[in-house]
Amino acid sequence: MNREMNVLRYALMIIPALMAIYLYDYADYELFTFHFLLLLLVAALGGRLPGPLRALACAIELLYTAWLCRHYGDLMIFPAVSALLNYSRLENRLVVLVFFVIHAAALNVALSGSEPRVWVVINLTFLLSAALNKLLMRSGRGRVDTLFLYDELRKKHFELEEARSSLLQFTAQIESAAQAEERIRIARQLHDDIGHRLIRVKMMTEAAIHTLPHSPETGMEMMTQIRDQLAASMDDMRAAVRRINYGSQLEGAYALDRLLEELGRDTGIETSYQVYGMPYPLYPSVRVTLYKNAQEALTNAIRHGRATAVWIKVSFSEQEVAMEVGNNGLRPEENPLLRLRGKGGMGLQGMAERVHLVGGTLELQLEPEFAVITRVALHSQPDKLPL
Repeated sequence: MNREMNVLRYALMIIPALMAIYLYDYADYELFTFHFLLLLLVAALGGRLPGPLRALACAIELLYTAWLCRHYGDLMIFPAVSALLNYSRLENRLVVLVFFVIHAAALNVALSGSEPRVWVVINLTFLLSAALNKLLMRSGRGRVDTLFLYDELRKKHFELEEARSSLLQFTAQIESAAQAEERIRIARQLHDDIGHRLIRVKMMTEAAIHTLPHSPETGMEMMTQIRDQLAASMDDMRAAVRRINYGSQLEGAYALDRLLEELGRDTGIETSYQVYGMPYPLYPSVRVTLYKNAQEALTNAIRHGRATAVWIKVSFSEQEVAMEVGNNGLRPEENPLLRLRGKGGMGLQGMAERVHLVGGTLELQLEPEFAVITRVALHSQPDKLPL
């Protein structure tokens, strides 16, 4: 019972007692004071007793208030209402109902010798007090439930904010790791492809210098090859520079259809992009992972598989998003994922590690045509939004 209810209870006992002293003539005021002090003691002790003892104290208080009403007049109905406020807060609703019936019966027995008008007023006052107390309890429970729901919502809000902060931090780490890995791959490409090609160009240039004076036709043929090698190196250099110029905007920067469009324009091979299911927005980490895996798979298809046609198929479902990157090029004799435990296959190994960071899996399809499949499980489906 809260502080306001305790103040109301004691006011219903003390104020009528003071009024009764001035309104009624009692033979022994000391005995009257003792009886009210005893009532206050029962009320004070009852509020501190646990479980069954508290119910026993409530029973004693309601019977005692009925006895006071019989011996000290009509104003003692207010201490009876105070007892009603007390036992109506018990947890057992059946016990409350039994106490209410016993209390009403005890009051009617105590008022059996009173005038009919007094009997009617006392009963109406008691019943009206019981009804108002019921409404007060309902409103109190509603307030408690509202405060509880507010606390729960505030707790969930803090948890969501923490999850959001963790997700943003995780996304930043994923993007940083993806950028670092991409830079490492570009550095290896510059060293392995462009570096070796420039060394070959240097050696061909030296050979052409010695060949031109004696065999102009052979020398000019070698110069043409040198020109082609330099043009290819410049194309590779431009592609590397475009990948280094990373932008912070995810929208458009990691669009799979744009990746295919640029690939088809630069290489002239046939490209295809298809989306199945109802598209929805993806977390930045998942978006970056799909893009990087598609980029790596397309590069491998052109470099190692000598493909003339590539395609990307993205399937959205309530459980996962799956991306298939396939080509019509040469197929490996065995599943390359089986060799990832070794030191080779840096491209596939990087793809597997990248998708593992976002809780996904990497699969390879050998038949009917070679394809790399990236699957990422999702826990919720956001609103509709194209990829």
